[in-house]
Amino acid sequence: MALLETMIGLTLGLLAVLVIVKSFASIEQFARAGVAQADAQQRGALVSWRLVREIRMAGAGLGHSATAWGCRLNVWRAGARLLPRASSWPAPFANLPTTLLLTPVAASDQTGPGDTDQLIFASARGSAGTAPLTSSVVSASMIEAGSTTAYRAGDLLLMTDATAVSDCQVGQVDSHYAQPAVGTPAATAIPTGPDGTLYNGPIGFANLAQPADYTVLNLGSTPSLQLVGVNTMGQLVLLDALGMMTGTEPVVLAEQVRQFQVLYGIDDGIGGGVPNDNVIDRWVAPSGPWAFDTVHSAATPALQVKAVRIAVVVRAGSPQGRQGPASLTLFGDMPAPLQVIVPLTAAERFDQFQVYDMVIALRNGSAALCSEPRRAAAVPAPSICD
Repeated sequence: MALLETMIGLTLGLLAVLVIVKSFASIEQFARAGVAQADAQQRGALVSWRLVREIRMAGAGLGHSATAWGCRLNVWRAGARLLPRASSWPAPFANLPTTLLLTPVAASDQTGPGDTDQLIFASARGSAGTAPLTSSVVSASMIEAGSTTAYRAGDLLLMTDATAVSDCQVGQVDSHYAQPAVGTPAATAIPTGPDGTLYNGPIGFANLAQPADYTVLNLGSTPSLQLVGVNTMGQLVLLDALGMMTGTEPVVLAEQVRQFQVLYGIDDGIGGGVPNDNVIDRWVAPSGPWAFDTVHSAATPALQVKAVRIAVVVRAGSPQGRQGPASLTLFGDMPAPLQVIVPLTAAERFDQFQVYDMVIALRNGSAALCSEPRRAAAVPAPSICD
């Protein structure tokens, strides 16, 4: 009887241990899933906030020059040429052109790793506002403008041809420049610093064709020209082509990013809307007539882009116990041609994913190319500006 009781007791004890272990495993799996989900949500929320903050500034400070948008950027820093680049961009942006045009925003369709999209956008924060000034090049280290009232030492300047969209160049106000004292006439000459230093070219603005009429825009001390995309390690990265926010290599915005896709919100009147009323009439993919080269050129499509819609897929940091679907659908509320299907591998189906879908209005550059200065200067404009 003692042996029988012992065997029964051991059996019941083993059953109790099995129940406890299975319960603990279930609780641990649930806790791990909760932690991973919270981690993915936090990561996605941070990257969404950063993207919205940066992209909504696209076009700011650049919107009122007759010939700024679409001009070919020439930029030097400390005597070395930044733009156009002599070599390809660092990964993952090697597929983007080395010559950039000044455009508020342009998306490159599925040119990143894993068929991810890539985005370029520009903004400025000039202390003189966005009003352009007629200017001329006096020497390699001096330009002449109508007024220097709101210019500060270290401000970056964008010099563009006043009559046509062509080459444009960035330079910088000399660090020793001081405004005239209150009550004295404002100077008209702006010193641009020693040649080949700061953001000045080897021969300053004298590098531009002479003689010619130019327009100068004050970009402030912190303009940016940013490239955003996903690298092969699943990191969402940012590179500032002007070197203001980053160095020569991209910086990481978020880890564990599985997909990054972009749509344009278009105001062209198609589908029953009114063209050029700053109301989005339809959404389109950045391909075909809305491909990167067309929008990047600041032609008619660039004018009609009033918003971007971005979908970011963020992965949880550890596998889960349950198998998920074989694919994810981005922009599921859009017509089938605009939806993006993200296939998942067998291993990825055990991961948790969070999809962040955001619409960002480009309110800062809504009327840039259709502005009065462009028409007054008789600069050829897209038909929707006529």
